[in-house]
Amino acid sequence: MTESIYAAVHACLSWARTIRPRPAVDPDSLLFLLTEHRQAGAPDPGDWYTADVRAVARTVRSWDRVPGELRPTWLAWCDYLVDRGLLRSSESPRQLRAAIAAVDLSPGGPDGEAAGEPPPALERLRAEGGRGSAPPVVPAEPDALDAAARRCPPLVLAARLAEWVGAGRALRPGFEGGDALGDRDAARAAEAVGVCPRRIPALFAVARDGGLLRTTYTRVLPGPALPAWREGAPGAAADVWADALAAMAAPRGVSACLLLDDLFTSGRARTPAQLAALCLPGERARVRQVLEALVGLGAVARADGGRFLVTGLGDHCMVRLLRRSGGTVVLTPTVARMDARLVFDLLEEGRPVDTGGLLERWVAARDTGSAVRGLFGACDAPGDWHRRVRAAGVLAALEEAPVAVLESYAHHPVLGGWARRLRGARSGPVSHQEVWSVLDEYAVLLDRGGPLPARDGERYAGCAREFVRTVRLTGHPASDTVLDLLAREALGRALAEAAAEEPAESAGRESPAPAPS
Repeated sequence: MTESIYAAVHACLSWARTIRPRPAVDPDSLLFLLTEHRQAGAPDPGDWYTADVRAVARTVRSWDRVPGELRPTWLAWCDYLVDRGLLRSSESPRQLRAAIAAVDLSPGGPDGEAAGEPPPALERLRAEGGRGSAPPVVPAEPDALDAAARRCPPLVLAARLAEWVGAGRALRPGFEGGDALGDRDAARAAEAVGVCPRRIPALFAVARDGGLLRTTYTRVLPGPALPAWREGAPGAAADVWADALAAMAAPRGVSACLLLDDLFTSGRARTPAQLAALCLPGERARVRQVLEALVGLGAVARADGGRFLVTGLGDHCMVRLLRRSGGTVVLTPTVARMDARLVFDLLEEGRPVDTGGLLERWVAARDTGSAVRGLFGACDAPGDWHRRVRAAGVLAALEEAPVAVLESYAHHPVLGGWARRLRGARSGPVSHQEVWSVLDEYAVLLDRGGPLPARDGERYAGCAREFVRTVRLTGHPASDTVLDLLAREALGRALAEAAAEEPAESAGRESPAPAPS
């Protein structure tokens, strides 16, 4: 960040040398302004709001003396950002410059500006202070995000407005109420876009926040995001949607930020009552209104039981905003590009919104042979019984099993029993591979605090001694626990007697290695 500040100072000084009359730019004053701006939480030297002006001014008023070149340098910095199209915020350039020109910088001056409006909550999460790590996020496919963004009605209309603006239009004189088209242009724009003229100011704000338009002190021009939007560049529409969400959610921006942040961070489906209790106590009706607005914009979706869940677009917006504000967000590969080990890791540690149906989606995104090899390769460690049981459940639902691939695992000491089951050719009940898969199932039940399945007592009663011996010889991590339960008649007397006899018969002789069957 320090390097970006020095680069910004250098770029501004270079720009000033090309302007006539040459603006006054003091390097030390500019370095102070940008450093103080960064310490206030700004993610970029060009990300200025009028609230930042007030914050920097409060620091200046604490000085004993204010350098005379400070305000001229500040105004020149604003002119530079506007001239080069580098103002990253949605702030009106005219309002920003007016705030710099008028803010009180006198030592010991009043702090009346502190009560002003904060920056839009959905545009900068400074209150979080770059809030550290967010949970890993599974992104949607870029083309799916772009398609969803282009279905958002306000964004579609804002893009039409940007096209109508063309090479540029004059702004309405004065800036009370913010930048806007003149009345005549607003009426023409409304006719071209196909909306009531009263909607043009809101669509203007959406287009500017999304980067489809930008404003100078006197004109509205094509924005930096417009070419990529027109060309359909991958990810461009989703980025425009994310940047414009604050304007599209207005005047509910702060509430929308709070709700979306919770849905994103938790990854859980929540009811309006739950969200009200967590984010806006006592405001259940307001929470429902904001959620309905976010559903209409594509940031949130309805779930079962009257609950609401963040969408892929909502995730994309929050990731973009958190990264801009200095937060750390880990994005996994998309499901189609994810390896099986990561799938299992996410199933154990990921957000519910990402893990719901994740294994099924991962299998569906590739051919069945590759799916089997990937899943088996990710759960072949002896202690991976939860993963093996989970994988087998999904693979068993396939319409057609990849027999040749499964056959190649039939004699694997850990995976063989599952491979045989999935190809419909289970071996005898006391083979090493079959018993290992049974112990996997038992281990899952025991981890959940459940009993061993009573039906297995009858199943193995006729081969109790062979079954117990194989359990002991497998080396499965759960075998000792299972043998102890069998000895206590967890599956009936026959297996209990076999468990009591087996150690005595095995004493004093070497146990043979289990032979694959």
